[in-house]
Amino acid sequence: MRFLLYPFSLMYGIVIDIRNFLFDINIFKSKSYNIPIICVGNITAGGTGKTPHTEYILSLLSDKKTAVLSRGYGRKTSGLLLVETNSESEKVGDEPLQIKQNFPNTIVVVSGNRRIGIEKILDNYPETEVIIMDDGFQHRWVKAGMYIALNNYENPIYSDYLIPMGRLRESKNALRRANIIITTNCSEISPTEKKGIISHLNTFASQKNYFSSIVYQNLKSVFTQEETETPKNYNITLLTSIANADNLKQHLQKNGNTLHHLSFPDHHNFTPKDIANILSKYKTYIYNKNIILTTEKDKVKLLKYKEHFEGIKLYFSPIKINIDNSEEFNNQITNYVTEHKRNC
Repeated sequence: MRFLLYPFSLMYGIVIDIRNFLFDINIFKSKSYNIPIICVGNITAGGTGKTPHTEYILSLLSDKKTAVLSRGYGRKTSGLLLVETNSESEKVGDEPLQIKQNFPNTIVVVSGNRRIGIEKILDNYPETEVIIMDDGFQHRWVKAGMYIALNNYENPIYSDYLIPMGRLRESKNALRRANIIITTNCSEISPTEKKGIISHLNTFASQKNYFSSIVYQNLKSVFTQEETETPKNYNITLLTSIANADNLKQHLQKNGNTLHHLSFPDHHNFTPKDIANILSKYKTYIYNKNIILTTEKDKVKLLKYKEHFEGIKLYFSPIKINIDNSEEFNNQITNYVTEHKRNC
């Protein structure tokens, strides 16, 4: 049945190819800026781990004055907004709010128009040394100095199709714009498999390929400073509104936990009715080791419901990114930032 969508994918691809061709020959003009700009993006609709990889780079550049520019996907507002640690996720988006709470000294701005966003950052925060665009690979009106494209190991670009037949927002040829391609969600793969992936991606010699994996951290309480290791043999109500929770579910099940997964659409903003339904289902599970577990992205949307969770153990699962050959990757990022230091 999916192949019935092929004509629509074909038409979509023609439109996108024409658009990219017009940028390539400078009919449509990309604008460059006098500051290092790193774009962390993909050519796939749906989650590939842009935000945790953005946070990896922020940690790497912790000695720099950084700014993050995001579209703020899922927010109910428009225009440009500055994200504060106490902003509402409905107004700024869950991922920008997560970044701001994890990196409070970083300037975080949401704007659908990347040019306006960059120029506002440069005007209002002239001390900024580097800007990271969380997503924006397709936003060619801005020319970043470094492009990082993410390829999901579990749903690789080379096995996918253009929208609506598949999830690709551009053809695979768009990867040629990337300086770095990171294949994500690689837990344990052999050197031979890595070579096969690189071969399928058909990248140029000038492009660098890396592989990353998720490392689950100790669970943290949503409302307190409590921290605990991943529980074993617990009854867990798993609450998520992310693109794919399979890896988290597998991680929890390996520890003998029983899961009751309450899945919402990606970037869903929880309502009081949602919270009431969640708690109602949670209370039907009669067990002496019950907790509710959510993701870090969802955590920022639950903070305002503290009173509703009185007396209930509500945790979130932070993650970190591990990059194979991290020393080379880190050097490539820091060298780019150093070599393209902003001249004020």
